[in-house]
Amino acid sequence: MVQRREPGVLVLAKELSAAIEKHVENREYSPTYLISEIGAKLSRVLIGGVLDQLENRGTDDDPFYTARVIDPNGDFYYLQAGQYNPEGAVALSKLEAGVPILCVGKVRARTPEDSERTYVSVQPESIRAVSMDEVSHWAVKACDKLNNRINANKAFDNDEAALKKANLTRREMDGLELSKGFYPTVAVENYQALLYDCLTRLAGGDLAVPETTNFTGEFEPAKTNEEPKKKPKATKEVEEVVEETSESASDDKNETKVLALIKKMDEGDGIYYDDLGIAISMEGIDGPMLDEILDSLTDQGLIFQPRFNHYKEA
Repeated sequence: MVQRREPGVLVLAKELSAAIEKHVENREYSPTYLISEIGAKLSRVLIGGVLDQLENRGTDDDPFYTARVIDPNGDFYYLQAGQYNPEGAVALSKLEAGVPILCVGKVRARTPEDSERTYVSVQPESIRAVSMDEVSHWAVKACDKLNNRINANKAFDNDEAALKKANLTRREMDGLELSKGFYPTVAVENYQALLYDCLTRLAGGDLAVPETTNFTGEFEPAKTNEEPKKKPKATKEVEEVVEETSESASDDKNETKVLALIKKMDEGDGIYYDDLGIAISMEGIDGPMLDEILDSLTDQGLIFQPRFNHYKEA
């Protein structure tokens, strides 16, 4: 049986940090998913922001890196990489605090035996320094995904037509249904406020890194029972950014390009990821964007991996 490659879900730090419920499917090789309050089904994530307080808390021979990544809204992701994730540790060792990054990694949630608090982190699989423009581009797409989950949540119980119009994938619908069982009283208004805040920053270009205290390597626990925030009235600039997120339908063109290239280059046993990456870079599609496209095509059942890191049309 071919092991399914989990897609890298775009998620803002605040939604990820509150995703404390775990789910394992009844199938071979099922990962442990984290289910967010509004329905993101998370195993691998694609995150972006500014690397902050990077530190090797191990030794040169046995490194253990911890770091925070500040997303465009000013919230934190927590990264950890050590002996069980040597690729991630090597990647972090080559970076410096203060650089914008994009990162693909696996999510982890830990609840200590002597505590009721849950700590969520990301184990980086690949991470690279990018420009702030690339982080902003990622953030617009992450906000678009967040907006889809918000709308699906609002339509779930009382608007079947609107839910159908959301055109959710099977994975997205699974996540939404699971979230309703795990979090029966979620304040969707909090996520509407998060969306507004992040889009406001993007519209104004205000993505400056906030002042932070020294990082001790300890996580802030997931926040619970927050008071719902009132959703402010959108400004013209924010409305323009929201319109920009809807234009992400152009991503379909990039998916078509990747699928066509897989068909063209396949000589029988699939296309090796690195060869595909080199070829598609001529179309202006970089590594993180290719990862997202491959995840989407896999999720739609259009491609599969006949062997590890090789891709073939389904």
